[in-house]
Formats: sequence, C-alpha cells, structure tokens
Amino acid sequence: MKETVAASQSKISLEQAMTLANKTVAGNIIIAGFDQEDRMEDNHYEIKIIANNNEQEVIVNANTGEVIKDEIERLDKEDLAEYNTMKQAKTSLPQAIKNANKTLNGTVLEAEFDMDYGKPIYKIEIGKGNQIYDVVVDSMTGKVLSSHVDHDD
Repeated sequence: MKETVAASQSKISLEQAMTLANKTVAGNIIIAGFDQEDRMEDNHYEIKIIANNNEQEVIVNANTGEVIKDEIERLDKEDLAEYNTMKQAKTSLPQAIKNANKTLNGTVLEAEFDMDYGKPIYKIEIGKGNQIYDVVVDSMTGKVLSSHVDHDD
C-alpha cells in the first residue's frame, strides 16, 4: 500500500507521465506503471512505447517530469501480433484509464494492453485508500469488464 501513497503524493500523475513520454517518443503506449524507489525523489514511471516496430522504454521522474529514454528493443513476432491487435482497438489506453477510474476515483498505478482471456483488454491497477484494485476494460467497447481488490500485492 506504500506504493499507492507514494504515487498519490507525486507531482506527476501516470496520465501526465504518459503525455510527457509521448512528446519525447511518438508512438503507441503499451504499458505504463509507477515504480517506487527508496528515496521519494527517485520515484518514477516506466512507460513502454512502440514506434517503428521497436519497443522504447521511457522513464519519467514522478516529481520533476524529467524524461529519460532508456533501452530500445526490436519487437519479435508475438509482440508484433499483439501490437497489431492493439492498433485495432476502438478504445485508447488513456480512455480505458478514464473509464476504469470513473467509479473508483483513485490513483492509477499501472495500465497495460493485454491479450488475456483470448480477447484484447486493458488491465488497469488503481490504488484507493489501503486497497489496490485490478480493473479490466474491453479495448473494443471501453466497458469495464471486471473490478476487484488485488490480493496479490
């Protein structure tokens, strides 16, 4: 639960970090998440963006908004297939985050596109109070498919 507190105290939200990352690397964000460090000033967001069949990791400082390009790797066949499916989604990752957080109104900790359950979905992790919720959003309709307290963390 410390992660939820740290993320909620950050000057930069996950959504703002995604915008900053996309200004540095134009492309499609496939995953974005808060990463808590030992020192508050080192807390950051790790964001993966696909551009030109490469996956670029971008680090955004959660307090200053400073953007650092990190490692880049070529997509393999499986990643390319998943990415092509994501491009067909009618709901964007930022819209899925809004939909997921409408009822909870918490702090978004992580968001990613996934092909779990045999269909294209977004998995959104939201911290509220001392709970972390896993919310699944249909990437085609934007509807929240499920929302429950995560007992794994």
